[in-house]
Amino acid sequence: MTVKKNQTLQNGIAKENVLQRVLQLPVVSSTYESLQRTYSSTKEAHPLVASVCDVYERGVQGAGALAKWSVEPVVRRLEPQFAVANDLACRGLDHLEEKIPALQYPVHKLASELKGSISLPILSARSTIGNSVDKII
Repeated sequence: MTVKKNQTLQNGIAKENVLQRVLQLPVVSSTYESLQRTYSSTKEAHPLVASVCDVYERGVQGAGALAKWSVEPVVRRLEPQFAVANDLACRGLDHLEEKIPALQYPVHKLASELKGSISLPILSARSTIGNSVDKII
């Protein structure tokens, strides 16, 4: 097994974090960046939307802080179970990364390759149907 870039040191032992690994996948990070750009440009273009989004963001931050504070004792108590679940999830992610190489490509590259692989058969089918229709007529 290869050593991953995003390991944290916990009790002197390197520990992977599955959430960090998922966020570092090119397909996920490029999608996130694209959504973030769209969100920011929408807020800049529409002041009313921006004011609503600002209120929503403050509310989410407050709710997140409250949730973190209230679940912290439970998280500390369940830390061994979370570590086991994290380890299993990391192994599952290793398997997915091996079986689905598309996870290693940014979204724009996947979209352009998908468009190319879909459009060629469609054009071929269209020309075949057109030739058949011409022969029938």
